[in-house]
Amino acid sequence: MIKKYRGLFVCIVLFLITFLLGLKMGTVKLSVTETLQLLFWNQGTKENQLIFHTFRIPRVLTACLVGVSLSMSGEILQKITRNKIADAGILGVSSGVAFGGVFYFFLLGNYVENLTIIGEMSLMFFGLLGAIFALSLNLILSVSHGKLNMSRFILNGIGISSGFSALVTFFSLKINADNFSQVNSWLQGSISQSNWSSVQKMSYWILPILLLLFILSPKLSLLKFSDTHLESIGFQTTWWRLIFILFAAILICVSVLNAGTIGFVGLIVPALTKIFFKNEGKGYLLGVCLNGMSLLLICDLLARTLFIPNELPLNAMLGIIGVPYLIYLVYQSRKGVLKS
Repeated sequence: MIKKYRGLFVCIVLFLITFLLGLKMGTVKLSVTETLQLLFWNQGTKENQLIFHTFRIPRVLTACLVGVSLSMSGEILQKITRNKIADAGILGVSSGVAFGGVFYFFLLGNYVENLTIIGEMSLMFFGLLGAIFALSLNLILSVSHGKLNMSRFILNGIGISSGFSALVTFFSLKINADNFSQVNSWLQGSISQSNWSSVQKMSYWILPILLLLFILSPKLSLLKFSDTHLESIGFQTTWWRLIFILFAAILICVSVLNAGTIGFVGLIVPALTKIFFKNEGKGYLLGVCLNGMSLLLICDLLARTLFIPNELPLNAMLGIIGVPYLIYLVYQSRKGVLKS
């Protein structure tokens, strides 16, 4: 029994450690005792209470929500494409969301100074359109004779990402200064502006999607098998693939619109989690969520503490890990070792 859940136990411990470190460390360092007192009993100096509850907890929770969104979207994309290199950043989906967002500001930014509920829903809608368009375009361009060409898939994704990034830069010069600062933060990848309001808004989207994914996890697991095999058992492959693409698009959209185009999380976390779970056994999906949160917490912690008082973009920290891993995966695929 203990051996069966050992992988999940390791993921939980790793998450708790990174969560505590995220609350403890920063420009103002707190001891473990001070952190626990502030967290559970709200005891401490007024300055520490202000820093802890107004800035640090929202930032840590945002890192958790972004991490779980990107890791789960990566898991979905890898399952529906049967490709271990599928990731929102590499495939151009994140840039598609950013383009949808900046195009929204280009069309309506002069009429919407402060985002109302309708404005936020409209921004989300434009971001979703950008995400779905980018992924659909990549899949269309990468499928040859009914099969997904992995090399073309990556190259098309990089090209689409670059194209959308160029469009984002172009249209960002046409919008007002307030909206430009938000778009610029999307390009950098940062959660430094996190607050309780953004945490609440993200939770409204992310938590229901996660609940649905856990309920429908058996359906998602089946998508790793061939279409021919699935159709022979009466599984509606196209229908379920579209549903999970929508789920992934929502998760990516929420993440990009709140934290920017952060790459490599969806690429690294599923592979990392498979180390702890053989054959994607019980608790695997929860392990993906926990490891996604842990990775973002670690990278955000390093980004804000390595060069205090300056802060590195999250993309820079994740690129240090992600780029070598991507090169390794491409090398393995060319050798024929990498299997979907």
